[in-house]
Amino acid sequence: MGQHIDQFSEDLRLKLTKIHDGLDGLKTKIEGKAQNAEQEVRGHLQDVQQHIERERSKVSAAQAEVKGWAENRKNATRDKIVEWKAKRETSKLLQRADDAERYASAAADVAFAAVDDAEQAALEAWLARQDANSAPARQAS
Repeated sequence: MGQHIDQFSEDLRLKLTKIHDGLDGLKTKIEGKAQNAEQEVRGHLQDVQQHIERERSKVSAAQAEVKGWAENRKNATRDKIVEWKAKRETSKLLQRADDAERYASAAADVAFAAVDDAEQAALEAWLARQDANSAPARQAS
């Protein structure tokens, strides 16, 4: 399991680094050339949305896996696991371990998708703020 935790940590670190670097680059472009900033943000947003769309079926499958694990976990009570160990029912214990590893992988996929959604939301929020700031102020009556 240590190997799976290490891989998850590395994958998460890479994902967050990629997003951080992308947003830092975008921030530099925004600060450097204000007239093209909105276009740059819209382009980045489009890339994020396309990535989310490409990952949609993977994320749906991962969400189903997470839900399935939650249901199966109810059946594999602590007492049942102790019983399997006592009776040396290794096939059941191995199946439970395999299921847990698939669950962990699926949960990571769901978490990574949530990070993508957060990036999309941040870009959309920036664009919304730009729209609000660029609208002419109402005249006082």
